Amino acid sequence: MPDTATEATFFTARLRPHRSLSRRGRRTALALLALLQSAIGGVFGLAGAWPVAVFLILAWIGLAFAFAFARNARDAKAFEELSLSTVELLYARVNAAGRRREWRFNPLWVRLTIERHADFGVERLDLSTRGSQVEVAACLGRGEKTLLAEHLSAALARARRGARFS
Repeated sequence: MPDTATEATFFTARLRPHRSLSRRGRRTALALLALLQSAIGGVFGLAGAWPVAVFLILAWIGLAFAFAFARNARDAKAFEELSLSTVELLYARVNAAGRRREWRFNPLWVRLTIERHADFGVERLDLSTRGSQVEVAACLGRGEKTLLAEHLSAALARARRGARFS
């Protein structure tokens, strides 16, 4: 039976990429665009330039079913998970289709490699051990990567010291 004191969890995080629009936001943006294009198309249609109105309708339909909107909504399902205990550091990457890929590291041997830019902060985070490395938190911005690097470094230091018994 495992001892819960030696397998204490020091750090857990679920990282999700930011999406500019929610489902409601996409609908609102498309509705506003339809309203604007209807007004413009109506003016041109009344002036006798009906092909402009037809092209505006086709442009709106193209946007409504655009690859970018669909891809953005689909990619919002992807995430990364980090879980650190005294026994292991588990890093999992789940893509939008639900396919999960996991990496397991010994907290005593894993290194958090931080690539910094002098003006902008942390640009890249890697977990590396034995010559192999995995990029972590590629979906986050520089400020969020900086915060994650601070917290994960501190948690790794605590995990390396081991569990504390009272």
